[in-house]
Amino acid sequence: MTHLTDLWRERGVGRLLPRLVIIGAVAMFAIGTAWELLSERHTIAQSTANANLAAIAGPPCPAVSAAGFQSALKAQDLTLKYVFDFNGDTFGRAIGDGDCDVAAAKGSGGFGSYDVCQFTGPAVLYVKTGRGEFFFLPGLGHKATVMTEGGSARCVMAAPNLDY
Repeated sequence: MTHLTDLWRERGVGRLLPRLVIIGAVAMFAIGTAWELLSERHTIAQSTANANLAAIAGPPCPAVSAAGFQSALKAQDLTLKYVFDFNGDTFGRAIGDGDCDVAAAKGSGGFGSYDVCQFTGPAVLYVKTGRGEFFFLPGLGHKATVMTEGGSARCVMAAPNLDY
């Protein structure tokens, strides 16, 4: 009487089984990765819609050097009371509220993104990205939006999505 293991050996199933397990594991990894990328792309698309980039238009915020920023803080008796991290970038302001979202980077096919942070009246804004530190003086009571596309911070005097 032939044993089942002998039949497997005769037909090469013993060598095939480990290969099938490996192929199955690789396929599951690939499917999981594709699902995660598509989910991330959907999330970025939704966040881009929330950021409402088309409505963010205004003159640039006054930009200053680190020394000019320190002088402005001292002259106005301000500190960076509110400092927070968002997606690896650091944002600081003296007063007011802030809200951040992400937007799809141009030419990224929906996979790359950058930060869009809106502030109600920060007086001063500090931004640190992988490309350096950026200092802005939008002024007391002026809304401002900071965008970090390409790792450089850009600030405009508008924050249409913040009504408070």
